[in-house]
Amino acid sequence: MRVQDRVRAQFGWSLSSDQESAHALLDCVDSHSQKIIIWGEDEREQTLVDLQDRLIQGPIAAVGAAVNVDEIRSALESDHSFLFADGSMGVIGELEQQEREQVWSRTLALVTDADGHPHISQAVEKKIPHILHAHGDNQDDWRNLLDDLSKSDNPPRLILTHQTPDRIDGMMNPGGFTDGDRTICLIGFLGIPISEITLLGYRSDVVGQWSGATDPERKLRKLIFMQEVIDGLLEEAVK
Repeated sequence: MRVQDRVRAQFGWSLSSDQESAHALLDCVDSHSQKIIIWGEDEREQTLVDLQDRLIQGPIAAVGAAVNVDEIRSALESDHSFLFADGSMGVIGELEQQEREQVWSRTLALVTDADGHPHISQAVEKKIPHILHAHGDNQDDWRNLLDDLSKSDNPPRLILTHQTPDRIDGMMNPGGFTDGDRTICLIGFLGIPISEITLLGYRSDVVGQWSGATDPERKLRKLIFMQEVIDGLLEEAVK
């Protein structure tokens, strides 16, 4: 969370914007839950418990934006389950049909701030739980995504995350900043040591092909913070 404070300072983003987006997301999902029962707070908590139960069965691979098909195939051969960071899900489309179905069957969740289109669209029809994140400048993105999800015949289950120091009932802040490092932080938050997480497609020196970034220079600056989060988790693991 200290990194989140430093990122806001580095990029000139306000905490109040993050807080506003978080509370607006919570209110929007709670409103939808009157019709979509699985989006209610108790159901979201159950989704989190179910995810934790599946994670501890291991082995687990966190998938970042620089992933390639060889990494996915290797993880399949070693019976990994997957958590995808936003647009990294696009790599599934490059696999053979049988491999794609194997990956979908082992995908536990999509971690997203709602800008990974068009790659995240298949996650809906595959009923992959969405771990949806609120930050100060993505309100339009998550509103559009929720609007689409709410119109689906089978909306996916949801878990909500934010990046503020506040306690917000019905949401959580597992740590991290980008979808990639937040995926790792979430797995760790749910009790899996980082030393037991296989990282696929995590690069801080290049912008991954599945990144939703429109500004490569700024994205590389963000990836420096991502690497700092990962390094910090690794240091904690060896203490």
